[in-house]
Amino acid sequence: MKTLAPFLVFAIAPLFAKSQNTNVADKVELKSKTEIKVVIKKIDRISNNPLKQNKDINAKKSNDLISVEAYIKSLQLKRKADLMS
Repeated sequence: MKTLAPFLVFAIAPLFAKSQNTNVADKVELKSKTEIKVVIKKIDRISNNPLKQNKDINAKKSNDLISVEAYIKSLQLKRKADLMS
């Protein structure tokens, strides 16, 4: 009888423990949203003469910068003309 009691406790106790536990993962729906963004950047090839290529790139950037500064200056002049009239 002494050996039967611990055997019954170890055999029956897990059954009670399983019936009390509820698995929350079964009730929760997993919603995962994955977004993949691919960025493609245009890379200019290095020419045979990299110094010339660098000067060309710098000249292009300089012209763009000058045109932006000229546009801002023209807007300031227009605003000044509107305020004076």
